[in-house]
Amino acid sequence: LLSFHIFMEKSKSFIRSIFTHADGIDILLMIIGFIGAVGDGLSTSVLLFITRMLMNNIAGGSTSDPVVFRHNIDRDAVILLYASCGFWVACFLEGYCWSRTGERQARRMRSKYLKAVLRQNVGYFDLQATTTTEVITSVSNDTLVIQDTISEKVPNFLMNVTKFIGGNIFAFVMMWRLALVAFPFVVLLVIPGFMYARALMGLARKNMKEYNQAGNIAEQAIASVRTVYSFVGERKTMKEFSEALQGSVKLGLRQGLFKGLAIGSNGLVFAIWAFMVWYGSRMVMYHGAQGGTVYAAGIVIAVGGQ
Repeated sequence: LLSFHIFMEKSKSFIRSIFTHADGIDILLMIIGFIGAVGDGLSTSVLLFITRMLMNNIAGGSTSDPVVFRHNIDRDAVILLYASCGFWVACFLEGYCWSRTGERQARRMRSKYLKAVLRQNVGYFDLQATTTTEVITSVSNDTLVIQDTISEKVPNFLMNVTKFIGGNIFAFVMMWRLALVAFPFVVLLVIPGFMYARALMGLARKNMKEYNQAGNIAEQAIASVRTVYSFVGERKTMKEFSEALQGSVKLGLRQGLFKGLAIGSNGLVFAIWAFMVWYGSRMVMYHGAQGGTVYAAGIVIAVGGQ
């Protein structure tokens, strides 16, 4: 419990540090972007919910009155059209608002970062182990990472969480028996994603250190290029630079391996979907369930767990 409490406190501090440079306009943009991300996450579930009604009406069209059948199809088509327009607006707000606020906050952060560095005394640069390359890299790359986090990672996280929660809620509403049986298998889709994210974060930190080491070698060689040329040290410098990059190559291979395992684990969706099809057929035969409802509920569960 203590370790979990410490983890939650660090997570809250990390989240606050990301948005510490947001002003009133950024907060407004993030609120609108949050609404858009939630709408984007619910889009698949809502559209499948409407498609369920459309498929059930089409399946029963041969036994229903033609006038009633046409009325139901027209109604479902209009609802589907309105829902599509609404989700288009939500997706636009999600993309625009988060990208805009990410750019604004990154620009403000970059300016404060550079001002803080320039305010330091000369002794700071003499005593610090960091080189000029690392300072410049920090000013540019770190702010770009934070901008990418605000503009892309945060809305994607909100969208995926909403898709997972909303998908399971809609599945329980459409066919609670199928959702209840299939819900434990969704964990098999979530665990590989967490494992890949944790491994990727560790590999990214190590990879950055390897690239910084290679960058220092290149910076020293360029700064004293005349000395290197005078002592015919080109081959030695190239060898040191290549050896410094070998660590990043190995880390890249490991990263690709973890990514391949995570993506390959999505093949479990087909196994889970096969089970839901089998159980759904039993629901149709013995409990009077409709095929469109079985299809929509199964797809919502499978998509929400990815």
